[in-house]
Amino acid sequence: MAFDVDLTGREKAAIPVDGILKNFLMKRSVDFTVVANQVASGKVCALFQVPAYVLVEEVFYDVQTAEANVTDIDIGSFTTAGVGVAATGFMEAKSLAALGLIRALSGKTYSRQDGTAGYFSQSPWVIGLTNDDADTIATAVVDFFAVCMNLV
Repeated sequence: MAFDVDLTGREKAAIPVDGILKNFLMKRSVDFTVVANQVASGKVCALFQVPAYVLVEEVFYDVQTAEANVTDIDIGSFTTAGVGVAATGFMEAKSLAALGLIRALSGKTYSRQDGTAGYFSQSPWVIGLTNDDADTIATAVVDFFAVCMNLV
């Protein structure tokens, strides 16, 4: 299965990626008013490509322009081919309906298997967004972030 929308080709911030135990932040600003960025109901959008052995400690997002009708998105881990490892591993049933910063860390543990917060893999993988809402994401503007640490 391939991603329905792939935004990973526009990586802008991963500083520094190389070197053991170096922390870095990946940021992706997405303007969903751009037709190519819109995510229909039930579709998956690739947000970040994550190199092998990079621990993703947390994923969060900041809604710059709200979209009142979209109240059910998930953020999780996927293979580079778009197959879900844990499609709700970082966030489940979150909203784009209000401005502000959204994060969900409580009760999360580090794992090499299940793709939840703190996930890392021996192979490259992708952080993706699934639109579980009945409406297409079409008017929101959102900044997505991933807090990472290089383990090799």
